Amino acid sequence: MKIGFIGLGIMGKPMVKNLLKHNMTVLVNDLNKDAEQEVAKDGATVVTIKEMAQEADYVITSLPNGAIVKAVLYSGEDAMTKQSDIKVKAIIDTSSLTPNESLEISKVLEASQVKYIDAPVSGGEPLAITGELSVMIGCEEADLAEVKNVLAPIAASVIRVGDVGAGSVVKLANQIIVNTNIAALSEAVVLAKKFDIDLESMHEAIKGGLAGSSVMEAKFPKMIAEDYQPGGTLNINLKDMKNVSSTADTVGLTLPIANQVKEIYKSEVAQGNGMNDHSGIIKYFEKINNL
Repeated sequence: MKIGFIGLGIMGKPMVKNLLKHNMTVLVNDLNKDAEQEVAKDGATVVTIKEMAQEADYVITSLPNGAIVKAVLYSGEDAMTKQSDIKVKAIIDTSSLTPNESLEISKVLEASQVKYIDAPVSGGEPLAITGELSVMIGCEEADLAEVKNVLAPIAASVIRVGDVGAGSVVKLANQIIVNTNIAALSEAVVLAKKFDIDLESMHEAIKGGLAGSSVMEAKFPKMIAEDYQPGGTLNINLKDMKNVSSTADTVGLTLPIANQVKEIYKSEVAQGNGMNDHSGIIKYFEKINNL
């Protein structure tokens, strides 16, 4: 089985490396030629989109937004479905899109007899590196076993949550929980700093109680160290929170907490901090409190 992989960013590159560690044949393509060469040294084969379309059985995409996914798959000049003799059975899209974008892409690809699986992931760069991502799948039930087989080297959990589009909805729900938790953690840390609390001791004291969470374990140490090298950037998470708002608007939902968190992220990005890890949102709360 040959796996094509498009998008070698913070998430994509470690996913490719884990596929290679499991002795899969991986064909890669990215605008970043340095990233291509890095994974080529580990055994990946750099190809054009045309070559990938004609050689890969499955293609995994890990791209920044829906417009880029569409351009790569069908709307761009050299898009995959514009190639002759396309061999690809299915696109497994790990990008974070809106449900409407996923449904649109699925409908367009259907005309080329290529299945579209929306498969957004959670866990950030650390779990992408260890191959322990959580994947929320939107697909036909009959396709799940094969998708699990393809994703096994990169994921600890692959759960079908419904048909195409459902994966995108669950990812947006995931992002509400994650980003709201980071904002709440930031306020808690700012309160503790104001009273000169030892943050390491605070972490130990509360992590085993009800406040403890995977978010806390991932982000509290970064806040303590003031280390905002990204595992997931503010830019990416602002994009996700905008997708939450736009999706809620399509069905008339009011999500006041999610919208407030989105505006906080937007403010921090406007200050030029978009490439910080999303734990860096604490800087917003520090600034408004003159800390």
